[in-house]
Amino acid sequence: MFVSIIIPTSNAEDTIEKVLNSIISQDFKEFEIIIIDNGSEDKTEEIVKKFSEQNKANIKYFKYEHKLGHAGAINEGISKASGDLVLILHDDLVLGESNWLSEMVKVMEKDEVGIASSLFVTPVRKLNSIINKAFSYIYILGWHDTKVDLGVQEVMYTGLNNDMIKRKVIEKVGYPDNTYKYGMHDIDYSERVKRAGYKIVLNAKVHVEHLLSSYQRSLKGHIKKAWQYGYPSSVIMKRYGYLPNLDNMMFAVGLLMFALSILLPSLFLPLVFLLVVLSIISFKLEQPNFYRKNKYLIRAKKLLLGSISALIGYLIFHPLLFLAYGGVVILYRALSNTIISFRELKDVKVSLLVFLFYPLWNLISGFSVLGGFFTFLIIPYIKKLFG
Repeated sequence: MFVSIIIPTSNAEDTIEKVLNSIISQDFKEFEIIIIDNGSEDKTEEIVKKFSEQNKANIKYFKYEHKLGHAGAINEGISKASGDLVLILHDDLVLGESNWLSEMVKVMEKDEVGIASSLFVTPVRKLNSIINKAFSYIYILGWHDTKVDLGVQEVMYTGLNNDMIKRKVIEKVGYPDNTYKYGMHDIDYSERVKRAGYKIVLNAKVHVEHLLSSYQRSLKGHIKKAWQYGYPSSVIMKRYGYLPNLDNMMFAVGLLMFALSILLPSLFLPLVFLLVVLSIISFKLEQPNFYRKNKYLIRAKKLLLGSISALIGYLIFHPLLFLAYGGVVILYRALSNTIISFRELKDVKVSLLVFLFYPLWNLISGFSVLGGFFTFLIIPYIKKLFG
């Protein structure tokens, strides 16, 4: 099989050469590299061209002055690819083993497999910035250790970041959707692949090492990711009936209800009724678990935890009911990730930042979900109604 490796990139002068080195060092040599440059303003182009000349690598480089978005860049790469298999690889992901490609090709030989990805590892101990160390425990920046015994297993989603896709799958389900340029195209594509009858597989026998792109090396960059991750969630809800970032949205809703019940005490009971309704609806909106665990059981546990917390909050100060209900899952995860970070790093400062920024990051994500409702659902409906 011939593999087309598509690398969407933007301002990757610090990482792109390491990524390319990890590719040409592979024991599997039947590949081409297609780089789609999303308007880089640094030395990315110079580094790629110099690398190509020095190593006589099969690299096709395409520069775009305007931003295509992640899905848009992937689609440009697919349109130029000739391989039986297409590998989507981020510009800050280094292939962790010299047999990475051959191991992934082996998995893709199974007829039922449509997409396969490897273990996604952020080597937190190698990170220089305390902010980056903290945020590696706050949102999905991958595992922190390659010694994770997961083997090869079917999962529910792909991240379209180190994923190998069969050409015939792309021909059947089409290209990734670029409705929103910064997220949810991976979940959308996963659903389309599954509905076409193919399996999505995690091959944890090999891994990629996440170096962090230039957009994930500052507090501002990480906070921006919170908004980008949450904003298009309602697109998935409209198409597939569940809501990514549901817990984050419930946290934001709980905070809003808490504030309203203080400012307008007469709304307390109507808000409690609305919260009960939202809780019932949440069973339908719970996102399928990545490892295919029962999502209704997961939601029931969250509901029980929220109800107990809400009762305690009510006894302390009535409006706290809403904040306790909406925030308890986030608080639990903040505490859990804080403990994990301290156990792994033994760094009090990092752990303190995890505890402080975890709720903030999720709250921003929750408000972005609400903002996305207006952009993708309410405003189009109003336009259709009065158009």
